[in-house]
Amino acid sequence: MNSYLSIVSKYLSAHKKKTRLVITSVVIAVALVTSIFSMLDIFIRFEKIQLIHEYGNFHLGVKDATDKEKKAIANRIDVKNSGMWISFRNGNINGKECELAAVDEKFSPNMNITILEGKFPVAENELILEAWAAESLHLNVGDMTEITFADNTEKKFIVSGIYSDYGDTKAKSVPGIFLSVAGANKAKAEKSTVFLIEFKDDVNINNAQKAIQSSLKLADNRIVRNEYLLSVMGYGNNNPVRRLYATGAVLFCIVLIAGVMMIYNTFNISVMERVQQFGLLRCIGASQSQIKKLVKREGLHITLRAIPIGVLAGMLLAFLCSVILKYYNSSLFGEMPLFNFSIVGIIAGIAIGAITVFIASSLPAKKAAGVSPVNAVNGSSEIKISQKKKQGRLTKIFRVEVAMGINNAVVKKKTLFLMSCSIAISIVMFLGFQVYVDFMYSSLKTTKPYTPDISLTSEQGLSSNLYKKLSNLSGVKKVYGRMFSYVDATFDASRLTDAYKEIIGDVQTTDNGLFIPPEKSWLISYDKNQLNWAKTDLIEGKISEEKLNEKKGIIAVARTRRNGVGIETAKLQLGDKVYIQTPDGTKEMTVMAILRTVPFNDSKSSLTTFITTEKLFTELTGESTLRIIDIQLDRSGQEQTVSEIKGMLDDSISFYDQRQKNAEVNGYFLTMAVFIYGFVAVIALISVLNIINTMNTSVASKTRYLGVMRAVGMSSAQLDKMVLAEALTYSLIGGIVGCIMGIALQKMLINTFLPRLLLIWKFPYMQIVLILIILLLVTVISIISPLKWIKAKGISEVIGSL
Repeated sequence: MNSYLSIVSKYLSAHKKKTRLVITSVVIAVALVTSIFSMLDIFIRFEKIQLIHEYGNFHLGVKDATDKEKKAIANRIDVKNSGMWISFRNGNINGKECELAAVDEKFSPNMNITILEGKFPVAENELILEAWAAESLHLNVGDMTEITFADNTEKKFIVSGIYSDYGDTKAKSVPGIFLSVAGANKAKAEKSTVFLIEFKDDVNINNAQKAIQSSLKLADNRIVRNEYLLSVMGYGNNNPVRRLYATGAVLFCIVLIAGVMMIYNTFNISVMERVQQFGLLRCIGASQSQIKKLVKREGLHITLRAIPIGVLAGMLLAFLCSVILKYYNSSLFGEMPLFNFSIVGIIAGIAIGAITVFIASSLPAKKAAGVSPVNAVNGSSEIKISQKKKQGRLTKIFRVEVAMGINNAVVKKKTLFLMSCSIAISIVMFLGFQVYVDFMYSSLKTTKPYTPDISLTSEQGLSSNLYKKLSNLSGVKKVYGRMFSYVDATFDASRLTDAYKEIIGDVQTTDNGLFIPPEKSWLISYDKNQLNWAKTDLIEGKISEEKLNEKKGIIAVARTRRNGVGIETAKLQLGDKVYIQTPDGTKEMTVMAILRTVPFNDSKSSLTTFITTEKLFTELTGESTLRIIDIQLDRSGQEQTVSEIKGMLDDSISFYDQRQKNAEVNGYFLTMAVFIYGFVAVIALISVLNIINTMNTSVASKTRYLGVMRAVGMSSAQLDKMVLAEALTYSLIGGIVGCIMGIALQKMLINTFLPRLLLIWKFPYMQIVLILIILLLVTVISIISPLKWIKAKGISEVIGSL
């Protein structure tokens, strides 16, 4: 033996089981940190692709840029691509409403324009349109068509090409038409121009924006920011998005704390159980500094073995998420490389593992070095006899072996604290990440059971005969309809929000505290099925068709969309009175429930949205004809079914195909679901392994003590009960503390970081029950193996073990 430090490798080799437990603990913690941070990094990459698909691949825009400004920006070394975007107010193509715009050809791929047939428009009289619109309008490449601009000027254009569909315009049944930039510039109709900018990778976009504004003296109101894309890149100013990422930051800090706690707990137990070994070394001349070096060297050995395994395990978990997304949404993520490894995740795992093991070995090393050699050798530091007179309260409630187990757990305060914290932090992580699950299900419309594939609307109304035909049509899964109207509605003026008053200006109030409605409100009818579905978005109150009819009830909707942005226009409360103008005079209605939102958009700006039953809707408006029919299709044979539906319609009925938009939002949902459930699954798996490993280590560290108990007459059954009681004490204390802290964290995250989403926190009964059941099962399972190992050895062998 060349050095006393070589004792470390010999000890680790001689005590393979204990070494394996400590290494496993470090592997688990490193895998947790590596996988979570890798998944976060990869999620951001996937999220960026998703947002580029939805909002376009540009970072900034400059309104009404001059030729000099365009040239100066395009020639900047940090600019990758730039181009003009010209948009008009909606016009008409062959009598059908359409969205009109133009973009430079070199920037068209950034705006997700893919030419399927023909060529990009260059001449002043050329345009391109979406494939679905070309089919609907019976237009082909080379055909002549007429565009009517918003100012009623008309011009003939040639269809130069057809491009891939936009899900959003297809769902609205409003074709997206792109003119050439030359043609758009020549048009006299009102238009807005923005010079779009895409920066190179690794450019600080906020600094670049300041530099451009400073050099060209551009006012803030001339700058357009792609906030959603910038937010995911870390440059955003969008407060709701920033709050969402702030929520993630809090949760990932907890992940770091969990990793530290897991390693420190196990390492502390491992070192402190070997006080006798260190005492023997002190007796033969080892100094305190040498003892410290021995413990730290042991930490280094464990680190070098555990960290590579933990990093690989974490990378594998993150890799599985990438594989799932790549193959389930290949149209969007097909070009992403299959092997997505995160440098951030790997560095985080290595750093946390190495730093924590260093800290975890330093503190116990200091204590081990300070132990008296005499006490360490005779074992008096391990099995202490208290001089205080015991009251025996536990033995009056439990059997002796159970009372001893509970006492063993609570008597060592530091061990109790570390064991309980290790369990509690796992539960806190699990409950914390559930907030993202709630966000995911409440924020994406296609996760609801009422999301239609096809919608039909008509200003003249839709006949009951059409409704019956659609219901009986082969390939149709479900049909449901609604009536809607715009009504003058007023209520307590104090309920109007400042945000709405800012938009609308001064609102006149009356002497009785009501106000004169500046806009009409949107009134919608729901049938029984839709009222039941609406309960998933219920914030307050109860929804019952019978009660609504009986008490002249109305359902208020908290968030209304104006110009594509969701805002709260009114903060109505349960019991508030709403006064609606009807053909028979003013009728008083009572707010009996409040919904977060509705799953469809209003084409007009309205004060707010109200929902009521079909019976009350007819009483209020005098109308009984459906204005919209939503249709859900079977998975197979959809194109044939759609063709048959179109054959039933006349020119007065508008047809909206929402399937592509639903698929896109479902893709976004899948992206979030894979990672969020991935986070939760990894946390659950790591937490279970951590509890098992912690309990294994705890039992293994008491080998000598358990041998003494057997020597003085404790039976195997009593030994099992004592160890189980001790383990359950750790688990229950950790479980209770973890549930309390996790519930508090859930409420804090929802109320502090995500208030605009109107998520309603509900006590997580099912989650708590599930956690406690799993915790008890894992605790029982975790002690079986170490107890079996101890009982298989002779008493003298166990007592003499070091």
